[in-house]
Amino acid sequence: MNANPTKTSPVWWALVGLVAVLPLGGCSPIGVAVGAGATAGTAALQERGFQQSVKDSVIEAAISKDLFDRDLNVFANMNVEVVEGRVLLTGFVPEQDDRLAAVKSSWAQDGVVDVINEIQIGDSSAITSTARDKLIATEIRAEITVDEKIKAINYSIEVVNGTVYLFGIAQDQAEIDRVVAHAREVEYVRRIVTDHMVLKDDPSRKTAS
Repeated sequence: MNANPTKTSPVWWALVGLVAVLPLGGCSPIGVAVGAGATAGTAALQERGFQQSVKDSVIEAAISKDLFDRDLNVFANMNVEVVEGRVLLTGFVPEQDDRLAAVKSSWAQDGVVDVINEIQIGDSSAITSTARDKLIATEIRAEITVDEKIKAINYSIEVVNGTVYLFGIAQDQAEIDRVVAHAREVEYVRRIVTDHMVLKDDPSRKTAS
């Protein structure tokens, strides 16, 4: 008998509700404090360890604060996620110059070893509902959390305009494939980007620690 809850059970929807109040990915300029606090509570369980998690949270907060100080209206729909000094920028901004400013701000922070720019350009009316994107991320998070073969705590999930960005440290390729399979089952998912995942035994991780 499968002990995992199904999507038709009350337990499943209770889990979705619980996941909805947990951090799904990086921090926006508005959510820095919440993201940092949540990271401190789970850092010891993550593949990158407590010390690196704290360092990454400091970088996230610094980038987000800088963007907040520049123009909250411009950068309010942008997300920042950092894993072992690798910065993933997602979301959308109005102009190309804003996109470049976000990258420049990221590289200015101590401890950054790479900046991955996935920021889209456009106004909010041209982008799929932010609420829908959050719902997609919540459902994917719920799916992988109940999958015992996935260490979900090592994954950050960002969704922009129906595109799912997976970011973090995977145990192996098979685990990534399982996460992708779950994501494909979620309604309104248009594309899944796994290029920015790093495997646990990847030699490049040594240069980021």
